[in-house]
Amino acid sequence: MVQSLNLEKLSPEEKVNLSINMVDVCTRICADAIREQNKTINEKELLEKLRARIQFGKRYHPRV
Repeated sequence: MVQSLNLEKLSPEEKVNLSINMVDVCTRICADAIREQNKTINEKELLEKLRARIQFGKRYHPRV
């Protein structure tokens, strides 16, 4: 079940916590995708590929 969230009712601290949790989820999803593509990857290689993917996204989707 998906719940709607009224961001206007959240405190600034709640908004920060929500955004941190969202980044954590996105990072885990990306790491899982890298693991799926590279079955024998070690932790060091995973972190390198994850950092590269995140940097790629920052280059091609600049902040507004």
